[in-house]
Amino acid sequence: MNSIFQILSTCTAGEKNQLLEFCATRHSASSKKYQLLKVFVEKPALKDAQISQLIYGQKENPAYYQLKKRVKEELEELLPLLNANSFSSDIKTRIRCSELLLQSQVLLARGLRCDGAKLLEKSLRTAISSDFPDLILSIFDVAQRFSVNEVIRKEDLPELELIIQSHLAILINQHHPKSEDRVPCEKNAYLGQILHQLDSERKNWGLVSTIRQSIADQNFEEAKSLILESEPSFEKNSEDREVYEEFFLTKQKFLLQTGQYQEVIQNCKHQKSGVIHSKEKHLELSQYHWYALFHQDHFDEAAALLRKDLMQRCPELSPKWKYWEAFLLFRKQSFKNALRSVHECQQELKTMPNYYLGSKMLELMILFDQNEVDWLDYKVENLRKLLHRWKGKISIRIDSAFHVLRGIQTKAPVSSWNDLVKNEHLLNLQDGKGIYHWNPIDFELIRYDGWIASRRN
Repeated sequence: MNSIFQILSTCTAGEKNQLLEFCATRHSASSKKYQLLKVFVEKPALKDAQISQLIYGQKENPAYYQLKKRVKEELEELLPLLNANSFSSDIKTRIRCSELLLQSQVLLARGLRCDGAKLLEKSLRTAISSDFPDLILSIFDVAQRFSVNEVIRKEDLPELELIIQSHLAILINQHHPKSEDRVPCEKNAYLGQILHQLDSERKNWGLVSTIRQSIADQNFEEAKSLILESEPSFEKNSEDREVYEEFFLTKQKFLLQTGQYQEVIQNCKHQKSGVIHSKEKHLELSQYHWYALFHQDHFDEAAALLRKDLMQRCPELSPKWKYWEAFLLFRKQSFKNALRSVHECQQELKTMPNYYLGSKMLELMILFDQNEVDWLDYKVENLRKLLHRWKGKISIRIDSAFHVLRGIQTKAPVSSWNDLVKNEHLLNLQDGKGIYHWNPIDFELIRYDGWIASRRN
């Protein structure tokens, strides 16, 4: 174990003075910690008995050795604050990359999302350019924990897996001896422990991943079966909090996709404080709660959750919250206020094509219900051009719903409604299979085919 003297011997005179200054900012100049460090810096030749005499007035004082231990620990904390000019360029770059990663986590944990994301992205660029695959994996983990998907996304995982596997293969080839050269030795107990833990986690995460895939494939019977089979095991081993949280959220997503909104409402009310602890997962659960309230026509509760929780918790998603608010107001037939909310969020939704064009569709629905014929003609033509521009990049449900609406708007009312029963676009929307599947937790908060049918009645 390195002593205080050995640590200080690695520093220049300027660095030793810097360490003293750092220590002075933490403690007063009269503190024993500062006094001991000052003696080691300025009078390194003194023996322990002499130093103990200077600080405690006794040559042999048991407190002196405890003080030495605390000062050594403090030195180890302060060393990273020194400039690493004497290190090799590779080590300096790695330290800098790690510092950026640490700084980004501190900022993100304090809710400073924008600045934290910038530092995380800078760390990622450094890790990529300098070939630090292990740090890239850490950056991905931080990005997911704090939902900073603009830096590195879940969709990047296959490439990340190949990077890590290649890196491990290189390390094995570099450092792992061939079987005939291997010297028998005891297995590392710590590695054995983490391997056992990882094996358990791998199985649990694999199960959650399978359930997610079943939901994505719209194989809801399989998802239901997997959830029922695995839920007792997850609840029994709930100390593995991260995977249990993810299972709980995945279950709510399944319930929403299968229209079991009331169960989601009950789960959210009873479990939000008990199961979910991380801020990011709490935000996700609150959104699921909102979707369930909205689809159950609990509009006042949904509005309260939106304003008192979601808008306060995550103001950077303001365009999305405004979009939700517009749908709430529309369902409450507050058409003018709904239109105002649509216009307030529309420009900022351009980075999310389905939401942006979904807001344009909502605008048509509002104008249609208000019988604003002149404005409707203009907005229909405007949306037709936008859909042509975004062709192939947006949900097929928006395109089909627009064709139905445009057909109703341009034909005589009686014949247009009669033609609906055989309209291919409407039949596909109602069927809701494959690419026409309606997702209740996405941009289409009101089913287009349901709204069109209600207008007919």
